[in-house]
Amino acid sequence: MIEIWTQAILPYNLPLTILLGFVSLFWLLTAFGAVDLDSLDIDFDADIDSDIDAGSASPSGDFLVGLLKIVNATDVPLMMVLSMLNLFMWAIAILSNLALNSDQSYLIAAGLLIGNFIISCILVKIITQPLLPFFRSFKKGENDDEPVIGRIGIVKSQEIDGKYGQVEIPRNNGAPAIVNSRMAEGHEPCKRGDKVLIFDKDQEKSLFIARAASPDESI
Repeated sequence: MIEIWTQAILPYNLPLTILLGFVSLFWLLTAFGAVDLDSLDIDFDADIDSDIDAGSASPSGDFLVGLLKIVNATDVPLMMVLSMLNLFMWAIAILSNLALNSDQSYLIAAGLLIGNFIISCILVKIITQPLLPFFRSFKKGENDDEPVIGRIGIVKSQEIDGKYGQVEIPRNNGAPAIVNSRMAEGHEPCKRGDKVLIFDKDQEKSLFIARAASPDESI
């Protein structure tokens, strides 16, 4: 245990150790409902499409998108992917340096880090692959207006306000759809668990527009 701690605070392992601490704090806050899992998520499809429309695609951007697809970060929540990647990289860094870098060489540590990153990406890919159908089923219908607009849903984010929120829409076939939404102008925010009516969509921001559901409106 002492050897692991010693390795964890070495300069070439310390950044991964600090990141692991932040990741652990994030999941602790998520467990208590203070942070939403999807609060740091990114709509990659929308970002990619906007870059293409603007003609701003670049080799570095293509590489990043390709990397995100490799580790399934375009379908699985980004924070979940990053957490697994950080955990794998930290564990492999500790074990590999213990076994192969007893002299604590920065050059050897750098070489091990490159291999570590590749192996960790492969492990994340393997673990998240079976989860793709599950997360895709939640996203299914987010851009399909017909089964969403006019439906009553339940607020799944900490709250939904005039800028952002997430609503779960029950579906007749398959899993519920989780859609990015915001409250209509002039309406007060709603809390997690409240019922809202999705009645429109902001095409420019790709957000559905909601209002609080009245007592006589039911799912």
